[in-house]
Amino acid sequence: MEAIACLILEKLSSSAIKEFGIIWNLKDDLQRMKNTVSAIKAVLRDAEAKATTNHQTSNWLEELKDVLYDADDLLDDLSTEDLKRQVMIGNKFVRKLQIFFSKSNQIAHGLKLGHNMKAIQKRLHDIANNKQALQLSDHPVETPTAYREQRQTYSFVSKDEVIGREDEKTLLTSYLLHNSVTDDVSVIPIVGIGGLGKTTLAQLVYNDNAFQDYFEQKMWVYVSDEFDIRKIAQKMIGQGENSEIEQVQQDLRNKIQRKKYFLVLDDVWNEDRELWLKLKSLLMEGAKGSMIIVTTRSQTVAKIMGTHPPLFLKGLDSQRSWKLFSRVAFSEGKEPNDLELLAIGRDIVKKCAGIPLAIRTIGSLLYSRNLGSSDWLYFRDVEFSRIEQHKDKIFAILKLSYDHLPSFMKNCFAYCSLFPKGFEFEKKTLIQLWVAEGFIQPGNDIRCVEEVGHVYFMNLLSMSFFQDVTMEDWGDVSTCKMHDLMHDLAQLVVGKEYAVVGGKEANIGNRIRYLSSHTVLHFSQTTSSSYKLRTYLVLSQQIHARNCLDQLYFDSLLGLKCLRVLTLSGPGVFAIPKIFKELKHLRYVDLSRNRALQILPWVITSLHHLQTLKLSECPDLTELPEDINKSLRHLELNGCEGLKCMPRGLGQLTNLQTLTHFVLDRRSTRCSSVNDLSGLNNLRGRLEIKWLDSLRYNAGEVECAKVLLEKKHLQELELRWWYDVEVRPSPLFREVLDLDSGSEISKPEVNNNWLEDEMILQGLQPHHSLKKLVIDGFCGKRLPDWIGNLSSLASLEIRNCGGLKLLPDGMHNLMSLKKLCIYNCSLLEKRCARPYGEDWPKIACIPKVVISPMSPSAMKYFT
Repeated sequence: MEAIACLILEKLSSSAIKEFGIIWNLKDDLQRMKNTVSAIKAVLRDAEAKATTNHQTSNWLEELKDVLYDADDLLDDLSTEDLKRQVMIGNKFVRKLQIFFSKSNQIAHGLKLGHNMKAIQKRLHDIANNKQALQLSDHPVETPTAYREQRQTYSFVSKDEVIGREDEKTLLTSYLLHNSVTDDVSVIPIVGIGGLGKTTLAQLVYNDNAFQDYFEQKMWVYVSDEFDIRKIAQKMIGQGENSEIEQVQQDLRNKIQRKKYFLVLDDVWNEDRELWLKLKSLLMEGAKGSMIIVTTRSQTVAKIMGTHPPLFLKGLDSQRSWKLFSRVAFSEGKEPNDLELLAIGRDIVKKCAGIPLAIRTIGSLLYSRNLGSSDWLYFRDVEFSRIEQHKDKIFAILKLSYDHLPSFMKNCFAYCSLFPKGFEFEKKTLIQLWVAEGFIQPGNDIRCVEEVGHVYFMNLLSMSFFQDVTMEDWGDVSTCKMHDLMHDLAQLVVGKEYAVVGGKEANIGNRIRYLSSHTVLHFSQTTSSSYKLRTYLVLSQQIHARNCLDQLYFDSLLGLKCLRVLTLSGPGVFAIPKIFKELKHLRYVDLSRNRALQILPWVITSLHHLQTLKLSECPDLTELPEDINKSLRHLELNGCEGLKCMPRGLGQLTNLQTLTHFVLDRRSTRCSSVNDLSGLNNLRGRLEIKWLDSLRYNAGEVECAKVLLEKKHLQELELRWWYDVEVRPSPLFREVLDLDSGSEISKPEVNNNWLEDEMILQGLQPHHSLKKLVIDGFCGKRLPDWIGNLSSLASLEIRNCGGLKLLPDGMHNLMSLKKLCIYNCSLLEKRCARPYGEDWPKIACIPKVVISPMSPSAMKYFT
């Protein structure tokens, strides 16, 4: 709530809103709104503290939340009008005519806005007056553990640092490797309450090196509430959701037939024995010695499924509990010299009852707050005394950690409730969603909102709100998951403005602001205008190619005037209608995986607030509109193989941080040139530049331009020339395959453009902070010397460069290089052969070197 109030106050203080207040004679109304919101904001902490025990205060907060959302929508309307005027072309006189005769006629529109402003101000005024009747304090007593600026180091524990499960792991390992098993398939249940670490223990065993060669197949399936045999089987064989059950069961049986496999069924709740027996009949195809581990909170599940006695997981003993707490609560895991603090800490650990999730959560909370002994004493004697009254103490402990979050981080955590249990969050996407919803408070420094969002994410991770992270090659967090108990907590704290629905029809109240659905919802055109949704997520993974969304469906969406986030990934979108521009508040649009989508119309450019546009896996998409809005920050085009070129005006998107692909085409005057990359110095993540051979006619200009040199935030760069990798194996590979020298596939490519390509590559020198570089189809004879200056480079791939004669001498300077891959480069294959190749000394110190006559993507055609 406080975060929404802060957002409104920030907008009321903006120069654009002040200017419009003067134009439409709303200056006094805006000032009154600012004063009212400021007065309400002062009592919010006291109100939220009392709302848990006072029904009237809780209702007051619900009314306030509703009007604050409406106020934010109104101010967003004003901001949109300002952006419209900024993009109008022509001189001042023409601009005034455009304003007067446009739909945003300042007289009519001003009257409407003035009326809405007065209505909202009255609602705010009435709510502000009620705070006295509720005896809300403007200066609530601040507890010693109130929020302070969090440390910029992080204390979360990875699964490699798990403490106290050595004995359980040894026991499970002995079960799995036992040579005298009599069952074809053995099932070992791990049973325990939430937060004990059942999944973590299963992960430790699953990833143990002892099983790498012992089992022929290893599979992990997260089951959760819904015990759907087809979905479980599909996850085991790695299929999508569209396959029929008959085909799925056949594929599963083929995969495991007469093979010794190891399967983990994680988080099973099903107590219907018949369902288990149906799945078990499919799993019995494995060879003798196959093993299944089941993690569950239910002893009934263990009894139904187990062939071995269950392993009942208990809490950690006092010594191991303290060891885990010390690791997360103290800097670098080292106990301080303060004996009083240590004694208080041991009392707190004792109250956690040996539950690892509770210990990590509380330890991380105390660590991130950097508190002293007096604060720890208050925490033990006051805050933990409240927990003792709860039936579910572990849940109360997690709720305590949530209560200590600042309001803006509470919003970020609550937003995760829109996604199902077991969902794998991509960190970058989650931050983009938070930014689109206005949850990120800009810092007082030069950091962009995404960088502040990264700090939010890492702080939530450090306090165990997230877990099971995966990392990029260079150490950044890529994805994470949320513990089931944390997901339950998120659903508990979201309030009435969040909803998750399953069917095609849904009764959505007009106070619902955030909505997710597993299917495409059909909104009634007569009632959708009353909805105030800000988020509409379609989480279905199915692609309905034969049931595309038509004009009528988009007409029904037009009633959702307040939408900030719209995700229609894969439901069968083949065209975007012109009226789409009416959704003027949109910040985030995901149209990925719509295989029928061919053209993105110009109406997208009229979305003046648009920040994120996701179009990945739209293979038939051929073009993008010109003059995409300058507000765009993220443009994702992975898998858009049909894209012909980049539109004009792309070079003006100086706020752009994500541009996954840049496609070149020198034949069209309607396309951007490589020089348009010059001003995009905020690009982050990965950039792939395709069809560099089209630059050969002006290679000298490219060499001088140095368009990538200033992009210090870029982490991955892929430089691709046209090369038909699928039909041009190297000479060494032809010998292995014994191909006919007269066949077309064995004809060597003759290319006389080596000098131009060397000039082009020289001109595409990146910043020295680059982490990964891929060079594909390059026809030059030698690589540029700047490669030796990439001091942060961790991965280098060279593909399909048949004329490349040697590696640069500066290779020994790449001290961060961990991986070198050379594919289909016949001359380099000989020079880099270990141990006597001429270039082998240059690369011998690199931890992982892969040299192959063909790239992995092409190998499938010859296996």
